[in-house]
Amino acid sequence: MPGSTEQQTVPDQAALREWLAAEVAVLLGIEPETVDRSARFGEYGLESISGLTLAAAIEDHLGIELDPTVVWDHPSIDALAAHLIEAQAATS
Repeated sequence: MPGSTEQQTVPDQAALREWLAAEVAVLLGIEPETVDRSARFGEYGLESISGLTLAAAIEDHLGIELDPTVVWDHPSIDALAAHLIEAQAATS
């Protein structure tokens, strides 16, 4: 959160990948186990509004601010999780 002095902990990448898969599954109405973590979000039909919703959920979950295009800049669960872990570690 802006202006917050509270230290955020860097999540485990595997746990973050699973959380992202669950969020994507909810947005798409599918089971989390069926989400391929390396598949591009576009392959699942994730649209712009869903991408913005996912970015907002990530902000809430991690307590950080993100560029609204982060989902499209890192277009798979694996790529997005790696980026988020790196970004969190850089600010810790």
